[in-house]
Amino acid sequence: MAFFQFKHVKISAISTVVPENKINIYDEVQYYDNSVKKVDRMRKMVGFFERHVADDTTTPSDLAYNAAQNLINNLNIDKNSIDALIFVVQQPDVVNPATAYFLHDKLCLPDDCIATDINQGCVGWVYGLYMASNLIESGMHKKVLLLCGDTPSVEINPADRNSAPIFGDGGVATLLEYSENEIVSSYNINTKSNGFEALVSPFVGARFRYDLSKEEDFELMSKLRKERITLPTGNEQNLLSGYMDGIAVFDFTIKVVPQTINALIEKVGLQASQIPVLCLHQANKQIVQAVAQGVAGGGLYAPYKAFENYGNNTMCSIPTTLALLDKEISRKNICCCAFGNGLVSIASILDLSDTKILDIQYFKKPSYVKTRDEYIEYWRKKIKGEN
Repeated sequence: MAFFQFKHVKISAISTVVPENKINIYDEVQYYDNSVKKVDRMRKMVGFFERHVADDTTTPSDLAYNAAQNLINNLNIDKNSIDALIFVVQQPDVVNPATAYFLHDKLCLPDDCIATDINQGCVGWVYGLYMASNLIESGMHKKVLLLCGDTPSVEINPADRNSAPIFGDGGVATLLEYSENEIVSSYNINTKSNGFEALVSPFVGARFRYDLSKEEDFELMSKLRKERITLPTGNEQNLLSGYMDGIAVFDFTIKVVPQTINALIEKVGLQASQIPVLCLHQANKQIVQAVAQGVAGGGLYAPYKAFENYGNNTMCSIPTTLALLDKEISRKNICCCAFGNGLVSIASILDLSDTKILDIQYFKKPSYVKTRDEYIEYWRKKIKGEN
């Protein structure tokens, strides 16, 4: 485990957006033998209810852009004061360059504002806070705009009951600033990289090389696209889909994640009574309850309302949880913990008592978004020098 603490970083504001389109689990009763009782059982056990999903023209950067616009406009932020932009993403718009440059342009940020992507999954928001805090605490940057976006629901077969009812989409913008006054934030990062293959997309990236201009590669990809693998659960999955070793991931979550949180609480010297809420990554209701049971004797309040109403929107799930907290709950010493592919868990204790947490907003599609056909035509003309 790696412990870090910052003393002059203020999390000034958080803005979360979700797609307006939502799917109710009761509208999918056909996947449960048309039995409402089975749906009721799944809702009670796992927490399924509603999830918000993007359409096929919306990318993670679009959601993040919208969240950033909401934050900037709501707080009347001078864009010229932002000197760093970090975009946490698993599905970038293009492989190269970093999508952060696209967002930098669309948000009209100044030339002296640096921009970069960070490739992280469910831990993305907390990991991004840690990275942004490093920039600020070093004294090199005064104001960092941290953006996160993910669309895990896209391209999931609705009949895939392992994944489809779980995942929702979202975007988050967070503003971090240097503070002359002391504001303490603490982090504990626990990296179990021997679980790298437990949650992975093995056929996306340079490790699995193919060239569709070659006939043999085209035929191979066509064959693999059709190949179905029978899972231990009896369900079938396309070979090219992502892989998850459910048992390994579950064991990691139940054993390692509480250890990470408990070690952080002990390190900072807090008692359970001093932590008003445990904001966990919203994997599902079962996971939230199981992890919370292993933390500080099982006495911490750990809500799962975000999962029930928005699904597991990966790196956006903790900000979604924060936005749904009752107003009377203290924002000081909030414990946030995310965990996921890597395998990695990262726990934080944050002072959000002076943080403006905006209400969750519905995504408004930016005017620059194109359909796939429009995008193809745009690049045809671009390559020809016609635009």
